[in-house]
Amino acid sequence: METTTRRRLGAVLGGILLACVAGMALAAWLLSGSGTAEGASTTAVNSTITPTDRATGLYPGATTTATVTVNNPNDYPVTVASISPGSSDATSGNCPAGSVATGGLTNPAGVIDPVATRTYQLTAKMIADPSNTCQDQTFVLRLTAGLASAAT
Repeated sequence: METTTRRRLGAVLGGILLACVAGMALAAWLLSGSGTAEGASTTAVNSTITPTDRATGLYPGATTTATVTVNNPNDYPVTVASISPGSSDATSGNCPAGSVATGGLTNPAGVIDPVATRTYQLTAKMIADPSNTCQDQTFVLRLTAGLASAAT
């Protein structure tokens, strides 16, 4: 009888163990969770345009190249959609405003990487009949760049 009792006890314990394992497996399939995630956007920082070198050799009606650098201070890449045409301010030597002008650029090639710069060339031209006060002057031409995120 002892063997039969042991077999019955083993079968009962085995059945209980099987039921527990099946119950845990079933519980694992029936579990769920919930919660939230958060994200925060950055604030775009405006770029700046600086002259790379001085466009030299201007005289009445002359054309030369003005090289500028556009920086991207942001943590994402940008493309330059445009650089506006520029016109000179009046100089301290009394050369009138508008004596020198640059053409603009539309959709120039290339991407400016995050926290990087890119160089662009503009055509600068002196008007055909500038005042004599425009000799030996440095001209400041105001430019504006339109940039867009190039992040993928």
